[in-house]
Amino acid sequence: MQENHIHSDTTFALRSVAFRVPGRTLLHPLSLTFPAGRVTGLIGHNGSGKSTLLKMLGRHQLPSEGDILLDNQPLASWSSKAFARKVAYLPQQLPQAEGMTVRELVAIGRYPWHGALGRFGV
Repeated sequence: MQENHIHSDTTFALRSVAFRVPGRTLLHPLSLTFPAGRVTGLIGHNGSGKSTLLKMLGRHQLPSEGDILLDNQPLASWSSKAFARKVAYLPQQLPQAEGMTVRELVAIGRYPWHGALGRFGV
């Protein structure tokens, strides 16, 4: 039997999450829950904090204040491998992948399950 790796029960919750840089607030305090198994759209003008929010959900930026939870656990409590098995993140600005095929790029996303040598992880 093949294991299903789609997590329709995965939820993110934000509790008064904000992001600031010196002299500027990029994301004002925000509290919300993303419903499990649902598609959520982030809509706003340039500079409204959409990309900043996504970077924080993907653990690429830490919030200046507040808490972000994944399945009721703080993001910091997740190991990198466990987090990667639950969350996929494709940045706006892609890393250099010159000479890499689409298949090879997608295979990188399978790393949390297969390991560096292509074996299935535990």
